[in-house]
Amino acid sequence: MSEKITFVPGPGKCVPWEIKVEELGEIPGNEETVKKHWENLDAFAYGFIWFWVQR
Repeated sequence: MSEKITFVPGPGKCVPWEIKVEELGEIPGNEETVKKHWENLDAFAYGFIWFWVQR
């Protein structure tokens, strides 16, 4: 049976970095760069969803 991850994201987040890094495992290269880009992409996704929900 597959394991289901349950979490409550904070404000302005869809999938927090802590959950994503657990899913991905070891990050080759500079983890801070990957984290920065993930958080930017996640914030964009949150904004996009918020925009369509508020219409």
